[in-house]
Amino acid sequence: MGQPNLLLQLADALYGGNPYRKPRIYLEEYNRLFEPLRLEPIRLLELGVHQGLSMKMWEQYFPSATIVGLDGEVKPELFPTSPRFHFMHGAQDDPALLEEAIAAAGGPFHIVIDDCSHLGCHTARSFAHLFGKGLEWGGIYVIEDTCTAFTSGGGWDAAPFVAPEVGLPGMPKVFPSHQNGMIGFVKQLLDHAQSPTVTGAYTEYPIERVTVLTNFAVVHKAANNTPN
Repeated sequence: MGQPNLLLQLADALYGGNPYRKPRIYLEEYNRLFEPLRLEPIRLLELGVHQGLSMKMWEQYFPSATIVGLDGEVKPELFPTSPRFHFMHGAQDDPALLEEAIAAAGGPFHIVIDDCSHLGCHTARSFAHLFGKGLEWGGIYVIEDTCTAFTSGGGWDAAPFVAPEVGLPGMPKVFPSHQNGMIGFVKQLLDHAQSPTVTGAYTEYPIERVTVLTNFAVVHKAANNTPN
């Protein structure tokens, strides 16, 4: 029998029935990815802290980490008071503010979690600034709530979900797919991840792998600048 999922236990205790609780599928994947780093003095950035409950969860899960939370709203009352925690107030795609976040943490982050505006344009600009110089080699970049690319859950950059037909007749050169919002941005990252095969080198985004799960994506930065 496997070890208990500490993140699920913490979420149960902290969130209760709060509708803003991170979904179980997120917490299961995070526990799998983050457990080897749990006791290390890592640096973590979460874009979008809302009520501050995720910050309380990370406070207990990563007891030695330096953690930065950024939000367009003022610092929530539940934001941890520990000196390990730093709050940044402003837009997630403000380069100057992102640089302040890196400086407050003491260097590039080992983990970045984007749970902020959920608009593809903001998500892409945050990624473009942070993935290169704001994320450690071998770091993990998470993009949450990609469902906002669909009109059932999103805003002005969303479009209706229409499952594309697979196995089209003939020899299509272009395969239809959903291109709006955060889904469209994640598909751009898949293109960048293919660069070592095509050119023998990374693009400006040294992406080792992209894992796409239901409603979120995980982008792993390469351990160094040389493709295997």
